[in-house]
Amino acid sequence: MKKLVQVLLLSSALVGVASADTVFVDGKAVDQKVIDQAMAQLKKNPMAAQQMANPQFKQEMLQSIGMQQAILAEGNAQGIDKTPAYQAKLTEIKPMIYAQIMQEKANAQPITDAQVKAKYDQMKADAAKQQQFDVSHILVKDQKTANDIEAQLKKGAKFADLAKKYSIDPGSKANGGELGWSDGSNYVPEFTAAIKTLKQGQYTTTPVKSQFGYHIIRLNGVKTGGAAFPAFDKVKDQIKQQIQMERTKAFFDGIKAKHKVQVK
Repeated sequence: MKKLVQVLLLSSALVGVASADTVFVDGKAVDQKVIDQAMAQLKKNPMAAQQMANPQFKQEMLQSIGMQQAILAEGNAQGIDKTPAYQAKLTEIKPMIYAQIMQEKANAQPITDAQVKAKYDQMKADAAKQQQFDVSHILVKDQKTANDIEAQLKKGAKFADLAKKYSIDPGSKANGGELGWSDGSNYVPEFTAAIKTLKQGQYTTTPVKSQFGYHIIRLNGVKTGGAAFPAFDKVKDQIKQQIQMERTKAFFDGIKAKHKVQVK
């Protein structure tokens, strides 16, 4: 489908556009309903919607619509819709067509400002309860080096000094391994799991292996909340999109459960 869209856009120069909103194919104006529906679909894409004010972009989209209609006319002239090949392709894409129609029906009810605000308030409340961890680490390539660092720590060496000497993490090395405050969601799972086993002031006595190498992790501090939360006006559009995505996921999860989709 993506390749087809690219072909349509690249071939759009072959189609004449008489005005900013009119497309002709074989001298006949394309039904305005077809154009309006296509444009409405485009506007659902935030990036495309922002470009619609650009006359050149809008003309390219109209040309693309015209090219689609030209392909439709040529296909009808060749009787492609009567061929077994067409029926086979139609069967292949029918689930996607069904999914789009059902999803549009499921999402027909608009998301209200009150729903977005309620979601924002819940997210803000959850953030206020979220634990934050102040963490430092020393990252090395091999376990032998990690074990050597552990031994030095046991003898009383300072964590920050060892981080500056051995760590291969350029973002924290110069700061003595300091990573700052985080709820742990931005770290790899192994790292976050290790943090939660520590008490304030402790470090891991066994190196933690991840895709990046071996970590020696120190928990400097723990607090609840404290992370800056953005103002509602700055995130309301993103929250609306999140609600939409959650609706879509719930829709497909419902179908999966209803029809007992399993992989064995």
